[in-house]
Amino acid sequence: MVCTVSVCLYAQLDFKYDNVDYKMMYPAELYNYLQTNPGTLLIDVRSAGEYADTSQFGSLNIGRLKGSVNINIDSMEFKLETIKAYKDKPIVLYCSHSQRSRRVGKLLHENGFTRVYNLNGGMSWMNQASNKEFPHKKDLIVSSLPYKSIPADETIKLLKHRKDLIILDVRPKAEFMGKDSLESNNLGRLKYAINIPRAFIKDSLAILQKYKDKDILVYDINGAESNHVARYLSENGFKHVNNLLGGLYAIIGKENKSLKTRKKIMENTPAYTLLNAKESIDLILKNKDLVILDTRSLEEFNNKSGMVWKNLGNLKNAINLPANEFKEKLPGLIRGKKAKILIYGSGEIPYNSCKLLREMGYDNVNLVIGGLWNFVSLPANVKGFEQYKYLMVNHEGFY
Repeated sequence: MVCTVSVCLYAQLDFKYDNVDYKMMYPAELYNYLQTNPGTLLIDVRSAGEYADTSQFGSLNIGRLKGSVNINIDSMEFKLETIKAYKDKPIVLYCSHSQRSRRVGKLLHENGFTRVYNLNGGMSWMNQASNKEFPHKKDLIVSSLPYKSIPADETIKLLKHRKDLIILDVRPKAEFMGKDSLESNNLGRLKYAINIPRAFIKDSLAILQKYKDKDILVYDINGAESNHVARYLSENGFKHVNNLLGGLYAIIGKENKSLKTRKKIMENTPAYTLLNAKESIDLILKNKDLVILDTRSLEEFNNKSGMVWKNLGNLKNAINLPANEFKEKLPGLIRGKKAKILIYGSGEIPYNSCKLLREMGYDNVNLVIGGLWNFVSLPANVKGFEQYKYLMVNHEGFY
């Protein structure tokens, strides 16, 4: 299946075929479904490297579901003949974030497959889920990684109960210190962490030898670099290596309140407050006077961007304040330095805007981590969040 980058990204934003061309299934339902439908074909549509935990992109090495077969989305169109026996039998599809699997679900429907399910959230969500949210998680997720890749909740427990834990931050020094030129990289760090950037791990191996038999937690911002470091340490005789799956982004999370916990386990965080989607929703619901600023371009705000995948709609009651108008128009929009402000956008602009507001003396500045994408994907992928769709406007084409 050949497609340009823009077409692929646009397809990833489209949820309107959910429960139309294919049915949606939450991970909480998977185990029982497989037990009552033993002939189900479970298809992993990721790349061969992701399926085998050998991808060059470390953050994508997140295990696979037991009993699944791997048919890459790019080859699915040409392998339909190999699964034709399942045209009227149950097929459950999954990938990393349940976007590629949605596209495959549509493809199978168009080719006459009648019992197709998409597994909501994909491997990224299932790895972070609790056993209550994803029953039999430990039985269903398998991995070929030589180290333990642990989700945010297990990491937090490890930080609380292992006093002799070695915490290794493998980001560049500027990010570790919170002085990177990109403000989005300055999220803070875990308390008591040692900074050895990935680029210097091999040269630091001799120094690290004293920790060979200790519990080690390796992390970065999103799991891309820490994955490779954890593998390297394990292959060089380190016995108790743990990788923070999803990095600091996983600690921040999307649908679970984590701000209080982050204050306990993190330091050197920004002067403004980082909020995940759930925390942002709570802030919106509890504060009628909240000022919501959308820092994207006017074209994106009005769903008229030439790059259609950027046309995500906007938060209800949001005010569009692009970067080139920010300083000029801000005083007329916000009354008093104590006003509660919620900012979102794309790229570096919302981060820089938050930093600027704090420098201008505004006390209550909050940033939506993940931007609008999390507001769009959360109701579509996580049970219990469907009710919050109304907080967005002009997004209907994606549901």
